[in-house]
Amino acid sequence: MTAEQQSASGIEVPGSRQGRLLRVAGTLGKRNFRLFWIGETTSQVGSAISSVVIPLVGVRVLRADTFEIALLTSAVWLPWLVFGLPAGAWVDRYRKRTLMITCDLVSLILLASIAVSELLGILTVAQLLLVALLAGLVSVFFKAAFQAYIPQVLQRDELIDGNAKLQSSAAFAMVSGPGIGGAVAQFLGIATGVLLDAASFAVSAVCLLATPSAEPASRTASPGRRIGQEIRDGVKFLLHDPYLLPLAAFTSTLSLGVSSSDSLMIIFFVRTLGVSSTVTGIALGLMGVGGLSGAFISARLVRRYGSARAMIICRVLLSSALLLPLTTRGVGLLFSAGWLTVNAGIASGNIISASFRQARCPVEMRGRISATYYTMTYSGMAIGGVFGGALGTFLGVRAALWVTCGIVAAASAILFFSPIRKLRELPETAALDGA
Repeated sequence: MTAEQQSASGIEVPGSRQGRLLRVAGTLGKRNFRLFWIGETTSQVGSAISSVVIPLVGVRVLRADTFEIALLTSAVWLPWLVFGLPAGAWVDRYRKRTLMITCDLVSLILLASIAVSELLGILTVAQLLLVALLAGLVSVFFKAAFQAYIPQVLQRDELIDGNAKLQSSAAFAMVSGPGIGGAVAQFLGIATGVLLDAASFAVSAVCLLATPSAEPASRTASPGRRIGQEIRDGVKFLLHDPYLLPLAAFTSTLSLGVSSSDSLMIIFFVRTLGVSSTVTGIALGLMGVGGLSGAFISARLVRRYGSARAMIICRVLLSSALLLPLTTRGVGLLFSAGWLTVNAGIASGNIISASFRQARCPVEMRGRISATYYTMTYSGMAIGGVFGGALGTFLGVRAALWVTCGIVAAASAILFFSPIRKLRELPETAALDGA
């Protein structure tokens, strides 16, 4: 292979421009990953805008009640309960890049339908819920393909840096998206905010189209093997792995607490505290600063303490979730900064966890194992929205936050009683453990 061919395929060539760029920018020096990162960053920002704008549609335009808003938050995750496992098996059979492009285009159409209906004055809560469900279904396939695709554009020793870059994007979206969403909703209208998210999916699709495909040919199922058997293989792998299983159980519990808390936050700020849409967006955006800092410190923590110990350290930060229910107007808004620390722990821990899963799972099963993992964890997200809405309805929003934030703070106990707490480094290859 010539130097030009190596450079085009993303392989570092000593002394080449590509090699120098890789040393300075890390994984962003690789063209394929850089395009992938740009598209994903744009999409993340758009989705963060919608995470504020769409609930505001329900609260301010459609006058939806607490339970309806919580159900709207939960609807995005409900498809994982039904389609998560089959999606993983299908993802393993087809080209991940093609699937992600298709998902981006379908998401664009779904978001645009909300904007058009709002402009025509025919938008309803039922339509919002339907779009949320369908967008969640599309997301099931995208996320399963996403996790299986990353190791195809990065080498194993690049996964921590690459996942840190992607997590930084998610954190940046959490910081900027809600503030932009709140301001756009207040000054430019709901439709504009939703259209921004639709446009972000278009950018993501274009970036993926511009990325030369380095994927192997689509895999067809082995003779006599049905999709049900392939699903069982992925489930069995995760359930028998001594490290992936407690990680999935922890993340499921954490997701329940985070989702139920998230479903109450808009109502907590707008109705309980009585602050404006702009202030709500800014407050939620500032919480995301923690995710950005968490993305920056993950690699340093791994180098200094080892991947297993670094993950435990990150999860200790979740106890600061208990500051959120203390939030009041004025100076009391500072208590919401406790969620900033929570986001730092989540972001940094997720980088370590994702890199570990990508390196540990067999190549031919990555889609199925990722889908199994996400089905477990996102089930917590789906249940959490309904759970938070029910608690908010019967206990009141602030009292409900004490319960949901308590779940976030207590989730780390699962890891403390798992084999992970005895390790310095997480083992990357399942075969080492006989899994």
